Amino acid sequence: MTDVSILIVHYNTPLLLRQTLLGIRRAAPQVRYEVIVVDNNPACRVEEAVRREFPEVRVLVAPRNLGFGAGMNLAIPSSRGRYLFVFNPDIAMTSGSLEELVRFMDASPTVGMCGPQLLHPDGSVQASCFRFMDPEVIAWRRLPGASRFPRARRVLDAYVMADWDHADTREVDYLLGASMFARREAVDEVGGFDPAFFVYFEDQDWCRRFWEAGWKVAYHPLSRMVHYHRRETAEGSLLKQILNPLTRVQLKSALYYYRKWRGKHVPQR
Repeated sequence: MTDVSILIVHYNTPLLLRQTLLGIRRAAPQVRYEVIVVDNNPACRVEEAVRREFPEVRVLVAPRNLGFGAGMNLAIPSSRGRYLFVFNPDIAMTSGSLEELVRFMDASPTVGMCGPQLLHPDGSVQASCFRFMDPEVIAWRRLPGASRFPRARRVLDAYVMADWDHADTREVDYLLGASMFARREAVDEVGGFDPAFFVYFEDQDWCRRFWEAGWKVAYHPLSRMVHYHRRETAEGSLLKQILNPLTRVQLKSALYYYRKWRGKHVPQR
């Protein structure tokens, strides 16, 4: 039986995807694994290139850009692993990191999902686990120079769990969607991503549904990987952010998320 299905939705970063696939190959995980790539952008097809250089990788071609969650939902039914690893095409897997996630989850039957420690390319720890986001967080994260305001610092520090050094394993509200290692049994119970989220907030929603179903979500820093990530919706002036089409998509997802969960108990509080 396959231990891990590594699921990657690709949109517009073919060079990063190639480096990610090379990184998995170099890491040579000592577990039974498969890699499934969802080719999710008709304007930037990678099917032929991936099949040619990485014949061990399965490629599923989406008819159109389905969005992140729906793209993952295309891959999940085709996967065979005991664990499903939602994996961004901009992450470098390090030697032993996948095996550590399997070891931890095998020893933690009540944990439905865990995430590794993600590092910036310079080796510093990247924020990849959070408390559930209140609407106020969105406003402060959009405002350039918000850290000058004591209220903003308190709110944002609480959101990214800045009161903790992220050096030990612990339960968290939710994990960054770039790297989510989920138990098959839990996914079968909870279901896949809510396709109503085209992109953004689908990770928060998924973790919340895990908690609602009685499955724990954990951060496990003994597994470490490098994430080549930048927040496109938070770059530049406030006006530039507002005019960025991705910002509008994010706000649409936020409105749907808060409507969906309005008046419901917030787990892990």
